[in-house]
Formats: sequence, structure tokens, C-alpha cells
Amino acid sequence: MTAWGADRPRDADQNLRVALISTVTMNPYVELLRQALDAIPGVRAMSHRDLTPGWVWGHRRLDVIHLHWVELQIASPSRWRALKKFARLVAALLLARFSGITLVYTVHNLAHHEGQNARLNRWANRCVFWLADAVHVHDECVAAQLASLYGRRRGVYVVPHGNYIGAYPVSGTREEARQRLGLSPNQKVFLFLGQIRPYKGVEELIAAFRQLEGEGYVLLIAGNPQDAGYAARIEAAAQGDPRIRLRLGYVPDEELHRYLLAADADVLPYREVTTSGAALLAFSFGVPIVAPRIGCFPALVEGSRGVLYESDDPHGLARALAQAAALDRDAARREALAYAESLAWDGLARQHLAAYRRARRVQA
Repeated sequence: MTAWGADRPRDADQNLRVALISTVTMNPYVELLRQALDAIPGVRAMSHRDLTPGWVWGHRRLDVIHLHWVELQIASPSRWRALKKFARLVAALLLARFSGITLVYTVHNLAHHEGQNARLNRWANRCVFWLADAVHVHDECVAAQLASLYGRRRGVYVVPHGNYIGAYPVSGTREEARQRLGLSPNQKVFLFLGQIRPYKGVEELIAAFRQLEGEGYVLLIAGNPQDAGYAARIEAAAQGDPRIRLRLGYVPDEELHRYLLAADADVLPYREVTTSGAALLAFSFGVPIVAPRIGCFPALVEGSRGVLYESDDPHGLARALAQAAALDRDAARREALAYAESLAWDGLARQHLAAYRRARRVQA
């Protein structure tokens, strides 16, 4: 990581130093954006984990600080420590503004999914939305929610979520992936992949899958449960149906591709959603999705890219699974992959850069 000290003069506006701030390491989103920004002539992009006053002071010749996942900047099981981290974050944001640094914030979530420190997270959101020169959302739906919940309309810009093509190692074929996972070539495989947390609706998925009749269906659930207690609930829900395969635990990056290559559909039965990197990951491997008609999903699912269902319909998810099983796999793969390819990071980074410059002109 390159450190840009206060003794280095700022470049002209056409040359920008940008720092992307994120504590997230398992999702390569921020690193993909950083690489794409850094590849643009006249832009130098770095990344850093925590936004603190000391770090901002040492980097006060930055032009742009682009913050991600504000709720994780203050996350702590201790309420007192969370409050201290909140105060530290606000001090860092104020120092950045005082130093003339343009502040940009990407809205990945409008609220903490498990409601931890809900009041403090609302305060953090309000502070960021008040202090940020520009706020980035991934679709118009979130822009409307942002205006309704927080009254933020000024400086909001839309740039879609980028793809994950090439972000993970890939080897072998669909047939080899299925063989490694103990799946037969003719089975219809529904996949849930990722961190297993209550808001993602895995229990509802298991219940809906049980409504499907026939030995030709498989539900593969792979990911790390939130805790041991929740893992036990998932295991109990799946018990008695040999078609449900549980691979509970962390999925290394080098194994992730096998699950996606083997899948006929990736199921995202979320109870709430702001932005879905999981959908873009599935599309990046040519896999259609099954998702509720909420949040960003209606804008993502068109044609053979997947199947939507009404979240308040008790049989909606089961019917959607049956519809997904009937999709033309080759057509679905082409449409999903073509959509992912349209969201290349180089073009998206230039849209972010244009937003940075607009925000700087307004700030000046």
C-alpha cells in the first residue's frame, strides 16, 4: 500500500488520488474497483481498512475518500466500543471535510441485516449521508429508498454493480465440477452459496425445496453459518431429505467455482436486500438466479436470467424452483453471462471518476 503524505502537493483536478476504505476482505468488489480506477491515466487509487482521524491526517493530500460498508466501521459486540468507533469515524469524516477531501459513500446496505446496534447504525448512516459530497447507489430503487428513509437526494449517482468475471480461479468443466461434488450429470441442482445468515432465508428455501417431488432435484447449500446455533437449525431443517446436501463451512476462493459450474440455478431467497453481489457472482459464471420480487432483484432478472417470485406467497418459492428447473440451460447461461460482461469494471470506474469530479466541482 502506498502512503501519500501531507507534504506531497495535490495534482491538478484531472489527476486524482483516491482512497477506497473498506473492512471487507472476502468480497473482492472494492479491490476490483480500485484496480480499474488505478488503470485510468491520471488516477492513483489505493485501499485502506479503517477510516480514523490519524490516518486521514497522514493522508490529507488525498483528493477523494470513497467509503464502503459504514456499518462495519463501527461494528463491535461491545456497545461501548461500538460507540467509541462511531465517534472515531465521525471525527475522521469531519477532518476529511476540513482538509478539503471529497467524500463519497457507496450504499451496499441501508441497515445492518441482523439489526445489531440499530440506533447507532442509523446515526452513522445519517452522519455519512449528511457529510458525503456524493452518494453512490447501484440502482434507482435504492436511490428512491435513500430519499424516502434519509431525505438524501443531493449528489446521488447510480453506477451498477460490476461483475466478478476473472475474480476467482476457475478450472475444469461442469461435468468435472459435478463429479467432484458427488452430483450426477442429469440432476437439476439448486445452489445456495455464501455466508449463511438468517436474513438470507435459507430455512424458507429448504421448506420450499421439500415441496418439489422427484429424485432428480438436488439442493446444495454451501457456506459458513453465522454461528453454531444457526448451523444446528439448518441441519435440523434439512434432516430426512437426502436430496439436500449441506457443505457448512468456509468455501475457499479456489473451490468456489465448482459450486457455480455445477449449478443449474443460484437461489437467493433473501428477506431483505439492498444490493446483491451474489446475483452478479452467479451471472459471472452464467448461472441464472431465483429471487423474490423485492429490492434490486426485479431490475436484475429479465428473460432467462432467472425467475422471480412474490415473497408473501407461501408457495411462490417452490413454484419458482420448478420454473427455474425448466429453463433452457444454454439460453440462460448465454443471457446471464452476457449481462455480466456488460458490467465490466473499466467502464464503471470511469463513471465513478466522472462522479468524483462532479462532486469536487460542487465542493469547490
